[in-house]
Amino acid sequence: MKMRNISLLMATFLIFAISVAAQEKSSSNTQKTVTGCLSGPNSEGAFVLKPSKGRAFEVGGNDQLKSHVGHTVKLTGTWAKSGAEIGENETNEKVEKHETGEKNEAEHREVAERHFKVTDIQHVSDTCSQPAVK
Repeated sequence: MKMRNISLLMATFLIFAISVAAQEKSSSNTQKTVTGCLSGPNSEGAFVLKPSKGRAFEVGGNDQLKSHVGHTVKLTGTWAKSGAEIGENETNEKVEKHETGEKNEAEHREVAERHFKVTDIQHVSDTCSQPAVK
């Protein structure tokens, strides 16, 4: 009887561990909402969202972004691991600088190397309360 209880306990633990792992994986793809001024596309083909607080970051993955440049928008989507996920065209110069550790200081001060893949766009205003990042 003890062996059966141990087996049952181990099976319960295994099911719990699998469900926790699955939940952690799905939470990393949870939809987020960000609001700010949209500009772009930049030299890499990505759009840039400048929130009212914090640094600007690259957004993409939705063809309708081009219709909202210069507007305040509310974007829904997920954080991407790379620019390629949002349709960014990394230039050879950028790849070389990344590999050698060089940085374009002006670009890095203005835009954080974070990427947001847009699934939905909500128009907030035809204008931005702060200047758009170029």
